[in-house]
Amino acid sequence: DEILPYYERLVRRITPLIKADAVEVVEAACNALACLFKYLAKSLVLDLRPTFNLLSPMLGGERQKANVRRFTAESMAFLIRKLRGNALQQFVEHVVHTMLECAPTRLPDFQNGLALLFFECMRNVETQLHSRASAIYTALLRELYKEELGGERLEDNAVYVLAASVTKLCLHYTRRESAQQLWEVLFVDYDAQARAVADKTTQRIQPLVILLGLLASATIVRKGSRVSEYKPLFQRCQTAFTIAKMLANDVEASQMIDNDKAVAIMAHERIKWLVGLLMQCNVQDMASTGKLMLDMVVSNEPMSTVLSMALTLARLGWAQWNQILLPYLIRITVDQWAENRDVLLLFWTELFQNGLFKVQTGSITLTVTSRGQVLFPTKTSEKSTGNGKTGPINIPQELVDWLIAPVDWKAVADQQQTIPTTEREEFGGFEDGASDVDQDDRSTSEAPSHGVASELAIKSALLCVLSHVSVDPSVLLDGLHTLIGQLVAAVTQLTAQMAENSEYLQNVASNSGEQGDAMQGDDDSASMALGLFTPKDGRLYWGAYHQLFPLVSLLGSALKLEASAAFHAPPRLVAEKLMDSWCLILDRVLPAHSTNPLLVESMFKAADALKFVTTTSRGGEATSAAIKQKVAAALSLQQLEHLVPMLEHNLT
Repeated sequence: DEILPYYERLVRRITPLIKADAVEVVEAACNALACLFKYLAKSLVLDLRPTFNLLSPMLGGERQKANVRRFTAESMAFLIRKLRGNALQQFVEHVVHTMLECAPTRLPDFQNGLALLFFECMRNVETQLHSRASAIYTALLRELYKEELGGERLEDNAVYVLAASVTKLCLHYTRRESAQQLWEVLFVDYDAQARAVADKTTQRIQPLVILLGLLASATIVRKGSRVSEYKPLFQRCQTAFTIAKMLANDVEASQMIDNDKAVAIMAHERIKWLVGLLMQCNVQDMASTGKLMLDMVVSNEPMSTVLSMALTLARLGWAQWNQILLPYLIRITVDQWAENRDVLLLFWTELFQNGLFKVQTGSITLTVTSRGQVLFPTKTSEKSTGNGKTGPINIPQELVDWLIAPVDWKAVADQQQTIPTTEREEFGGFEDGASDVDQDDRSTSEAPSHGVASELAIKSALLCVLSHVSVDPSVLLDGLHTLIGQLVAAVTQLTAQMAENSEYLQNVASNSGEQGDAMQGDDDSASMALGLFTPKDGRLYWGAYHQLFPLVSLLGSALKLEASAAFHAPPRLVAEKLMDSWCLILDRVLPAHSTNPLLVESMFKAADALKFVTTTSRGGEATSAAIKQKVAAALSLQQLEHLVPMLEHNLT
């Protein structure tokens, strides 16, 4: 009683010393503060809020060093453990309200300091949790349940971030056995909230969503090493999917829920939790419970959700991806191809193009060939035909048919970034202040810009997917030969049209039959016609052929895939198709577009493929030598000098 009147003045004098640089001063200040709290504990715990107000600047309410926040949290933890019942709940409520009133610039540090404060209250010695940990953690959750989820993510809520930080700190500190105290609190609350939503006795789904997020975060701490048994987690995750299905099918139940954003967040959190469980669980749990969960997800969740989850697991390198998830994706592709082929094509392209599909060649499974290609069934589902009948869907054949579908390539080329060929114009770049819509309006014709992107992107995506899917080599070569013919015809026609305004291009067209002379001419005029041009003033200009670069690159990609397929196709068919494509490009496209590196690279890959095929027949080496001589004659010496590193790489 004698010291209590001077308590506030003492604390205000001691706390600045914690920020001192001298270690001895900091230690003495912390000891003095701890002794003061211990001596006055009986009086202070009657209402701990004034003490917290005194120390909140040291916890991050004002700019502090990290060690100051920790020392302050350690000093005050002793008092918080002594709080009971309503006193504890009122104190936690006051802490949360103080945090929410903090300036946004100080919020991250203040959250960190408060997380340390609750963690110090809950931890004990030797990786154990204190006996008061459950009560303190429950009081924090009670305040969290009062929050309304107004953002797009749980992490947008400051109180959730605080609770998640406390959870992670405790799990990092403990071991698998000692962490059960924390898991029990989460399990009890989760079961109660799930039961209330399922029984339609509550309109608030926010507490259930919050617990989903906390459980999902806790599952992956220390790579799942704080989980003693995965079966209870899988069962509760399954409950979340069951409730989601009920809300989707039961109109009355869905109308009771008062927060649509919480329902949307719940969809994200339950998938995130399932991904964490699949990544961390062992093979036994995966075979017994995880497989049932995947069946439920594939059957009830939207296709976009399943594909997103599959990409996430692939990026995380899930070891069971090919064995367990790939058959589901093949089945979805076959079943949904007729209605969602665009989405499915882009999904497989994302998977293959970014190296997410990883398989060891030489191993044969029901879904992957020995060459590491995905094996689609040829007769699994049915599609409608033109006469009203149904027929089996063959995904590889569907891809090839889509690849050779006619396209108005002139319209595609017209919607590239064009520069009038009558005179050179300086390219000023894109305006930073202009919107994407404005840029599209200035850079495209009357047709919508997304149509151009989709035509080019779809053809490129088809080539990517076909290179990773098991396709009959004869069917693939026929399809690629058809596409190459279409592209060659389009590029040749567009090149001739552009040559009308370029003397250099007219010279190229008139000498196309003499490859050795076709590319001779003034280097400056060639650059003006074929690509980027930098005159003596140092400024950058577009050439006339800039708009054809994507089409020529697509042609190179098609020839490159044809060359790769040639190694696994009948030699006679390859010699006929590949040589025809090679000569067609050499005579009609390469003279005017030899600056396209992808086209030149594909020409040499095709030459190597022809060499491989023809070495088993008479005159194979002579044919290969003639091919290489044709390529060398088609390129000017100057261009060969620029391409020497690439050519040497492809020929070695």
